[in-house]
Amino acid sequence: MRNIPWGLMLVVLVTGIVLGKLMHGAQTGNSGFGAGLKTLFDKTNAEQDEDTQAIQDLVAKSTEKEFDFYEVLPDIEKVMPDDLPDDEPERAKPNLDYFVQAASFRKNADAEKLRARLALKGFKSITQTRTSEERGTYFRVRLGPFSDKRKAKTVKNKLKKLGVNPIVISVKKG
Repeated sequence: MRNIPWGLMLVVLVTGIVLGKLMHGAQTGNSGFGAGLKTLFDKTNAEQDEDTQAIQDLVAKSTEKEFDFYEVLPDIEKVMPDDLPDDEPERAKPNLDYFVQAASFRKNADAEKLRARLALKGFKSITQTRTSEERGTYFRVRLGPFSDKRKAKTVKNKLKKLGVNPIVISVKKG
């Protein structure tokens, strides 16, 4: 058997005695050494009982059905886009056609670039030339004709999502 240093044996012996006294005092609860441990353990159990009761109360209250959204919803404001199709279908006006003008350019090449861009996105468009004595010649990119205003507004909204700023124009059939 190896020789254990006396100092280590003494530390182990003293530690064992102190732990034994602590355990004895915790079990008996008298005013001696370790009595505070019993109150500490008892307090922890009491706190756990209080926590358990609080959890049970919370669960009981949370199963009660309280719906306050009925009062909250009427106060919520709904912001709608300002350019939606009309609520009620507009009666078709037999003497009008609707066009969506995507843009107007001074150069025909610019108009054709926009037409190509729109064609890649699935839109069929035409270029119209308009000459004015005061302003000169303009090349307009238009989509249509549409039989009713709702269809024209729908196309206008789709073009806005592509970054185009179109307008809806009504033209008399002639």
